[in-house]
Amino acid sequence: MPLLGNGNGGAMANPLLDAEDARERLEAWQANAVRRAADTQAASAGLRALRVTASDAHGIVEVTVDSTGAMADVRLSARVQRVSLEQTQQAIMGAYRNARVKLAEAAAEVVRETVGADSATGRALLAGFRTADTEDEEGRY
Repeated sequence: MPLLGNGNGGAMANPLLDAEDARERLEAWQANAVRRAADTQAASAGLRALRVTASDAHGIVEVTVDSTGAMADVRLSARVQRVSLEQTQQAIMGAYRNARVKLAEAAAEVVRETVGADSATGRALLAGFRTADTEDEEGRY
């Protein structure tokens, strides 16, 4: 297959050498890059804004975590007065683990809606939200 000409008086038939086609491909690539950058910024903003609350399995403690997974608030129900210190400690840790699982789920939703969870960007953004707590879907405390 010749690089130049199509047998019709030497007209250019190779789309790689067609300036108009190359310009259109470059514009499409640029538009795609701009869209992906905007999607990534939206994902990043959505992830930074996350804040979730969860309780332990018995509803004794409620924990709120911020987008980094750090504990932002702890609320104890009146039931805490009727349980041992050890049970209270377990309830706090259980609520914290549950909040981190919910945070990972919320992060996955943000990424799915913006850059796509299966994209390289999505996987990279979600990597920071994975913990031992989030790896086990059945691991609610």
